[in-house]
Amino acid sequence: MKHVLKLTGWCLAMVLVWVAAPAVAGDNLAPRDFARHFVLQLDDSAASSFSMTLPASVYAASQRSDLGDIRIFNGAGESVPYSLDTPRLASRALPKTRSVGWFPLPSAPAGGSAMPTGVAIAADGSLRATAAPPSGAQHVADLVDLGRLPRTAQVSALLVHLRDDNFQGRVTAEASDDLRHWQPAGDAQLLKVNYNGGTLSQDRIELNGVHARYLRLHWLDGTPYVDSMDAKIETVGAGSAQTVDAKREWHEGIVARMGLKPGEYFFTTGGSYPVDRLRLTLPQPNTVAPAIVYSRTGLDAPWRQVSSETLFRLHNGTVEQSNALLEFKADTDRQWRVVVDTPNGGLGNGALIVAEGWRPATLTFVAQGSPPFTLVVGRAEAVPVAVGRNALPVDAASATGVARLTSEPPVAQPASAQLAANAPDPSRGYLLWAALLLAVGSLGAIGWRMARGARIRTTEVPDGFASGAGSLSATANDNAAADAEGSGDVKR
Repeated sequence: MKHVLKLTGWCLAMVLVWVAAPAVAGDNLAPRDFARHFVLQLDDSAASSFSMTLPASVYAASQRSDLGDIRIFNGAGESVPYSLDTPRLASRALPKTRSVGWFPLPSAPAGGSAMPTGVAIAADGSLRATAAPPSGAQHVADLVDLGRLPRTAQVSALLVHLRDDNFQGRVTAEASDDLRHWQPAGDAQLLKVNYNGGTLSQDRIELNGVHARYLRLHWLDGTPYVDSMDAKIETVGAGSAQTVDAKREWHEGIVARMGLKPGEYFFTTGGSYPVDRLRLTLPQPNTVAPAIVYSRTGLDAPWRQVSSETLFRLHNGTVEQSNALLEFKADTDRQWRVVVDTPNGGLGNGALIVAEGWRPATLTFVAQGSPPFTLVVGRAEAVPVAVGRNALPVDAASATGVARLTSEPPVAQPASAQLAANAPDPSRGYLLWAALLLAVGSLGAIGWRMARGARIRTTEVPDGFASGAGSLSATANDNAAADAEGSGDVKR
């Protein structure tokens, strides 16, 4: 029995080892085990490490939301270490809001170097009006005094609060420190309209970190009545947390398909993109509809709410305006759902067009071994092997070269090779079945021996009786004798 138990234990151990083998061998994958291959072009053969911004094609080929199936191989097929740095917004102080003054101006050509008329500048830089404001027909621009800014401060946005209940128009902004030399600072489409008892409003002009004393606003579609203006002031500098930034990439032209329920639309991102912006373009002008956006990882996962926004597309003469971008935390889910409120007609006929934006990660690898270096990706079972940037075995003082994917199309494995890489090993399957059969056979032998032992024990009788049958006969005779004695038929 002891030997049988040992044999069973060994068989079960073999089964567990073979089942766990893929996870254990995850770091020993070869290039042929991945679906897509990209040859890397290096700009400096003398550099010891190279860095690149991951293009959309790598995100599209990845089978993991964390890009854990990326590997870098050298010309000898050896894996080399790499790091993967994901852009993130570091913590920073919230912007402060400052109320600012403005002065109506008559015609003022953009980029002009002439001193604005109707205002004078004081010794401290503040402005004061020297003439009556221009009439409505002549009022085409406004001069804004942002006030003195600390060296470590910048203006991120200007909020223009409109008095009009029905305005829709474009505006451009210029910045200057001396009222003579002007530089473009931003542009926007401002909006304020009444809708269904509420108000749709866009009052923000993004200024991209202006550090100047004055702004000049040019109204391109009529001048609105302005109630007030506020500047958003942010603190920057070496002592504050900065944004780890990268240029945002966009995947546009995604057509959302209609669902079975009214106002329901579905689309997929097509890759492991860390989407943090969505632009939803409505099919018809003069449409307003509240909407909720959901995402999920797969068909069996529940939907979770990502964002909500009142979607609109309004047309006013030559000006057409849409709702702002939807902004949220980076989301790698592939399946998305938009649910639109339909009591007022929803989005009408036509397709909902989606554009998704993300900030790509930066990959840095060590040039160990001989080129060519190849980036491979596309295996869901692969485990992440990326290390921290500081853990790469490179000299901190050495320069980092630039790597990029070649302009050639990505090299894909033939279908037969992909099937071979993803198909289970036949010998492994045979050995696994053999181990299982041995384990089952051993358990059966144990069960048979236990049943046989129990049957033998039931046939053994104490006090010298040979069998259970003899014991039963003696008991029957004793009972018969007792019955006869009780009835008086027993002869003495």
